[in-house]
Amino acid sequence: MRRRAIPLRPCRAGGFSYVESIVALLILATALAPALSALRPGLAASASTRSYNVNQQRLKSRMEEVLANRFATLDAAAIAAGNSPAASVAAYSDAAGTKDRLLVTLYRYDGVSLTASDSGLLWVTVAIEGSSLALNTLKSRW
Repeated sequence: MRRRAIPLRPCRAGGFSYVESIVALLILATALAPALSALRPGLAASASTRSYNVNQQRLKSRMEEVLANRFATLDAAAIAAGNSPAASVAAYSDAAGTKDRLLVTLYRYDGVSLTASDSGLLWVTVAIEGSSLALNTLKSRW
């Protein structure tokens, strides 16, 4: 038995035409500029976030260095600096003129306010000069 051959029909290609490709490229080109503009603030924020994170790490590191000292040493430094929240302790602060200078302040604290008589608690602040970034903590004699 012989099979009968089926004539092949010419098939039409299902690809894109030249006009469809041009229209797609025009749509893409007009949408590309606003899309890139929308990404620009995110990239700029990334740089400022990096700077913020570096400064936070510097503050934490300096706070750990200060708190690693004995209470008596810190108390003596606080009294020598004038026992004031406005006076920085030169021994723990960066030198004047340093970029993003770290300032360390130490003063006696009684749990409510600044005091010269209470000698069991110190308020410790590490801040970046001219910035709102700062860390605060308390160090106890006991």
